[in-house]
Formats: sequence, structure tokens, C-alpha cells
Amino acid sequence: MLSLKNINFKGVKGINELELTLSDNPINVLIGTNGIGKTKALEALYTLLIFTNTAFQKYAMNGKDVVFNECLIANEQVIRIDNTESYTYIKQFFTNNKLSHSYPVIFIAAQNRGKIKSENSNSISPLGNADTRAYNYFRHIIRSMENDFSSLNMDMPIEEWIIQRANSSTSYQDEEDNRELELISLLKILNKIDERISCDKSTLKISGDNQVSILVDGKKTKLSALSSGFASLIKIIQSIIAGYSFFTNSRQIENVEGYVLIDEIESHLHLEWQTKILPILSEVFPYTRFIITTHSSLILSQLYTGSASRLVHEGSKIINEDIPNASNFTLIDLLQEAFDIDLNQIKISSTTAKHQERVKKAILDLLGA
Repeated sequence: MLSLKNINFKGVKGINELELTLSDNPINVLIGTNGIGKTKALEALYTLLIFTNTAFQKYAMNGKDVVFNECLIANEQVIRIDNTESYTYIKQFFTNNKLSHSYPVIFIAAQNRGKIKSENSNSISPLGNADTRAYNYFRHIIRSMENDFSSLNMDMPIEEWIIQRANSSTSYQDEEDNRELELISLLKILNKIDERISCDKSTLKISGDNQVSILVDGKKTKLSALSSGFASLIKIIQSIIAGYSFFTNSRQIENVEGYVLIDEIESHLHLEWQTKILPILSEVFPYTRFIITTHSSLILSQLYTGSASRLVHEGSKIINEDIPNASNFTLIDLLQEAFDIDLNQIKISSTTAKHQERVKKAILDLLGA
């Protein structure tokens, strides 16, 4: 897979210049203060990775909508956006053709992650053949890059995605168009996460009014009855499976090599799932390289197989600084080291003089003074 070291993005929207060096570990987590540019950094990295995918390079987009103007790796220019006012084939943005790969690249945005039900379940469109699916997916990516990354790959509710795949899972279909493999992969991975969820495909049910149910602890359970936190986890898993399936027809999607970039991974996850999400992802997708942003110290506390770094200002540019051994910090120390939040100082500062007088009086009363 590509080395993501000594990357310099120039002309980044909202940041100007960004320098990043990521580790070769399976998980890289970026943190930083609000407004520092975590999401823009993730968008820039995604743009670089999807542009260098050979399947994507035959498409075109308006240069003015690319999130950066120039990209250098190890001080060597690889991308330059010159013609900003017209549609240009992706491959024409490159000034150096050394960078190319065929790995899937998936961006998982923060919005709509807990959405299960479709607002109009009676008008679920067919998937089409493999070429049509790939074309529609890549055009969707380009439209999102041109307008708004904020709900990329989060647009389709989970139920609608499942029903679409179920409708394309008959024995009469060509092998490459039979999407049962995506549903089987979803159930298999959910069972790895929680053994109470059945991985038997016969337990996945769709009612006449398009409500989807799975078997949990031997009981038929509607997806709409799941907590928003667990729905968010399913949505992340489903988005990876769906995204990978546009690049490959592998029957073992969880073992495919690829890149997954997740913005604000803690979104909709309650505290317990925040402490579990990174170990879960690294276990069920062992060959995936994750690049993640977060505001949560709980996420960092479980970073056993990855690297953490903090985005900071260095003059007129943003760089990332390594946070060594993030999983070894206590939560209080991690808040101060990673997020510059000193809970002890906040507690001292927020203690009012009136409160101090009450405490002093109580102590004197105890002493009989």
C-alpha cells in the first residue's frame, strides 16, 4: 500500500497549507482543537487516495472544486490543479504518474450515521449491472466532492441498502450482479462483533412494508428498534462493505486490502461503543488501513494497534505531531496531552469564592472552631 509520509497539500480550502506524515500502522487517528482542520485534512487525504485509484482516473471533475490546488510527496509534485474553471479528467491533474493503485478507498462522513429507515421505502431503485453500479457510485463521489463531503456514503438508510441488495440476490442473476455476498458479509461481521446476532442468511427478513429484521439472541428484532449507537456501528460496517463492493466482487470483503477514512468516528456512539470501536474495526477488517478523526479521548484510549497525532499550527501551515503511546495514558492525562484540557485546573477555576467559604465553614464546624 502507499506510503503516506511527507505529504504537503497547498491551497487547501479553509487551511491553505497542510503537511502530514502518517505511520504505516493499520490505524491512524487525527485529533485537534475545533476549527483546526481535521475534516479538511481527511478530505485532502481522501482526494489524494481516490485520485490515485486507477478506476477513478477515467472520470472528470471541475478543478475549482478539488479541496486543494497542489500536492507534493517528499518535495516532489504529484498533483497540480491548473485549469480550475472546466471539467478535467482526473488523470490529467497528475504531474507525476508514479503514484497509482487499485485499492478501494472509502470516505465515511459524520452526518446521518444513525439513520435506519428510508423516508420513502416504496420507491427503492434497482441497482443495475456492475458497470452501472460503478458509474453511479463514482459520479456520486464526484458530486459530493464538488458540493459537500458531510454526508458522503451516509446518504442511504441502512434498511434501503439491505432491501436493494436483497432485490438483487436471486439465483437467476449473473454472478457479478448478485449482491447476496454483501448481505452475507454484513451478517458475518455483525456476528463477529456480537455473537447474539445470527449470521444465518435465512434469519434476515424483510416484511411486506419493507421493514428489515435480524435475529438477536434468538429473537426477531427490527433494525428500527436498535439503539442509535448500534445503528451507527452497523452503518459504518455497511458503508465499508458497500464501498468495497464497488471496487471488487470478492466473497471475503472483510479481507480485502483498502483505505477507509472516517470523520468523527464517535458520532452517535455511546461511551461503551467508543471504547470498543477501534479494536472491533481492526479485528473484522484486518487488511484495511484506517484514517480517522475524533474529538473523543475514549477513542484514543483504545488505540492499541495504531498511531495518534495532533493537528497544530506551525507558522502559516498545519502539521501533525505524534502522540506516542496514546493508549497508555490515563483518561485525565490523555485529555491534557491530546486535547490540552486540564480537568484539575478547570475544577479549581470553576470553584467560586462562595463555595470555598461554605467548605471552609464546614471544616471549621467539624473541628469545633
